[in-house]
Amino acid sequence: MTATHTPIGIRRQAASLVKRAGVRMTRQRHVVLEVVLSSCDHPTAATIYERCRQHLTGISLATVYNSLEAMTEAGIINHLHFDNGPSRYCANLVPHVHMQDEVNDRVIDVQLKEGLRPEDVFDLPEGARVCRMDACLHGFIPDTVKTV
Repeated sequence: MTATHTPIGIRRQAASLVKRAGVRMTRQRHVVLEVVLSSCDHPTAATIYERCRQHLTGISLATVYNSLEAMTEAGIINHLHFDNGPSRYCANLVPHVHMQDEVNDRVIDVQLKEGLRPEDVFDLPEGARVCRMDACLHGFIPDTVKTV
């Protein structure tokens, strides 16, 4: 577990992200953000809700959805859309794509190989420029691959 994933590291990271984004932070939003930042499994809103209830029993599912929407719009977290499945959330703001396991639905972050840019991998039209990546690879992820 990295320093960022310790409770103190997560609180500091959350405070820094919120301050930069200018999002009004309620106690509920703070708990939701801490749950997302401490999750490496790209949780669904329902999973985030269940985890939040361990820290704040009175939180509602609607509050979780509203908090996730506000933080997504502010660029604090990423909202992931997968084919025929529930949306998931990712705290990794470094450019990357995702890989979803076809068997157990697990999702992992996949980085470009060092030194490569999206423009080096894809045959883009002349003059096109990549601003962000939003792609999902589908296949099989061995159990030996850990989520970090």
